[in-house]
Amino acid sequence: MEPTAKQVNNAFVGMLEQGMTKDAQDAVNDYIRVRMREDGFHRRILPPVQITNDELDRQVDTDKPVKVVDKEPNSPGAISVPFATQPINRYIKGPRFRVMFDRILTPRFTKDIDELRTYDMDIRQILSDNSIKDMLAEEDGKFILTCNTLLGGAAGAVVTETGSIQWQNVGGGVTRDSVAEAMKIMPSTPNHLNPAIALVNNVTIWDVVKWGQDEVGGDLSQELMTRGFAEREIMGVSWIVTIKRDLVPDGSMYQFAEPKFLGKFYTLEDVVMYIKREAFMLEFFSYESIGSAIANIAGVARADF
Repeated sequence: MEPTAKQVNNAFVGMLEQGMTKDAQDAVNDYIRVRMREDGFHRRILPPVQITNDELDRQVDTDKPVKVVDKEPNSPGAISVPFATQPINRYIKGPRFRVMFDRILTPRFTKDIDELRTYDMDIRQILSDNSIKDMLAEEDGKFILTCNTLLGGAAGAVVTETGSIQWQNVGGGVTRDSVAEAMKIMPSTPNHLNPAIALVNNVTIWDVVKWGQDEVGGDLSQELMTRGFAEREIMGVSWIVTIKRDLVPDGSMYQFAEPKFLGKFYTLEDVVMYIKREAFMLEFFSYESIGSAIANIAGVARADF
């Protein structure tokens, strides 16, 4: 028989009485939620890789943890020459970039431990699930801010590294024609990359649901009408839908290349919940140490419809 929420809470209080630091975990139970939360899209666009202390690289200008990563070097194109002609020398030099780590943490929450005994909901669910998703939202915010900055900060700006405009206004609303036009942005750079992921919010995606049979075909049009939009591939691109409209505005679409063409995301210490008890007072907070970098701005584009 499954334990009740109150039994789970009592067991949790028992663990607290011993004092512990534990990995944050999800649990499922019924309680009234007042705000929608979601997992982070940053980790879906750049899947994280766990690294250890031995993989860090020391730096002379900072004490922060740093990981140095090699980057594909540029090479000049081949040329046609007459016979008996020697090639031009080119010294080999491979560029590198560094991924710097930072810590994300939640506020420190405090509670009288005896008051925990009165809850009928699984208190561990609230402590772990909400704090983890709040940290994922912080990750997403920093990721989108970096993308906007690298794209020039506004539509029409020229990206210095590529000489291209990768944040463009595309007229006509969210139609099949306008989305197809938006898909041209990334391949038009000198790097010739193709978008692998499209990111839109949960309001903009309803404009896609409005596409008729003449735009998406009979079966898909019927499915969109009866079931709404489920995350899928359209035009060969995987679409991610987020509820974070403060990060991904209505009528906007971000596009990202495959991770190997985009950047790196490392976790030095994944999400941990720290719990401490002193006398009858409990305090707890969650934290993580992560590092992420976009090494190739040609792998990012944005279209505003």
